[in-house]
Amino acid sequence: MIKLEKISRVWPEFAIRDITLEVSAGQYLVIVGPTGAGKTLLLELLLGIHQPDTGRVFIGERDVTALPPEKRGVGMVYQDYLLFPHLDVARNLAFGLRYRERGGEPSGKRVDEIAELLGIRHLLHRYPHTLSGGEKQRVAIGRALVPEPNVLLLDEPLSALDRGTASRLRSELKTLHAAGKLTILHVTHDLSEARQMGGPIALIKEGRLDAIGAAEDLLRRPPTVFAANFFGAVNLYKADVERTSGGVRIAAGPIVAESTQAEGTLFLMIHPDEVVLLPGSPADRINHLCGEVIALTDEGHYVAVQLRVDGLPAPLTAYVSRHSVRSHMLELGGVVTADVERAIHILRE
Repeated sequence: MIKLEKISRVWPEFAIRDITLEVSAGQYLVIVGPTGAGKTLLLELLLGIHQPDTGRVFIGERDVTALPPEKRGVGMVYQDYLLFPHLDVARNLAFGLRYRERGGEPSGKRVDEIAELLGIRHLLHRYPHTLSGGEKQRVAIGRALVPEPNVLLLDEPLSALDRGTASRLRSELKTLHAAGKLTILHVTHDLSEARQMGGPIALIKEGRLDAIGAAEDLLRRPPTVFAANFFGAVNLYKADVERTSGGVRIAAGPIVAESTQAEGTLFLMIHPDEVVLLPGSPADRINHLCGEVIALTDEGHYVAVQLRVDGLPAPLTAYVSRHSVRSHMLELGGVVTADVERAIHILRE
């Protein structure tokens, strides 16, 4: 288990501010956020390269806040490999063992085990300058694994690779995690990569933890406007809050929702794939909106239909099938009804 207790470290360019986070043993946590949010700094605080200004770091039951990197049982892999150019692959892999007592076990045995696991035994005699990007990254991962760390930190390990190589290594990382029961923290800027790793996702904003949860939850039910925008929300409207005898009423133009949440600035998010388009003008029903079709965009697996709706500050987008476009005879300038009743999600600023 990894536990951060109110960790802060502030520099003029980067900062981590008051982050509390727990990662269960054997979990694969992906960390995302904008450039400069502090993602790499968070990993380096775990690794021990930097000391926090305040707060504590636990790995397992140990408080490792004051321990140097080699005493923490943590391995780290950077985006740019950082292999030693004057050492062949075998000696790069074995480098981490110089900091660890292994009870007399020959280092060559562990190197061979990891080289076999990562499919790089045939590269052991080669030097880094002769390797492809994917091969270099496998060696960098192997070097981090040879000392048998409890925790593996990955800082955008696939971002410099071509799509095919990145896809293969992504699968290998998942297999490696499943086989070794490692606790892995993986920083990436690629949202599709974050979703594909299968574990929870933590979103960092300006050094703070903005949201954490399963990928599907963050995509479908983001807790904040920042999270919604980061994960690609397309229908997001600032809402007015009204207290009524029956509870709290939240409205953005003609869209209305009931809620128990009334604190702070609230927004309504409309899931475009849950909007139901009906032909003609709407009957007098709540959240049945009259919209004029202003754009039809073929996105491959679906068609994005943009509607101009009176009372909304921005167009409403619905994702529909090509069959729906044909059956409803959707065309520019046409009028349709958008049923958004089941597509509404309430979130805070």
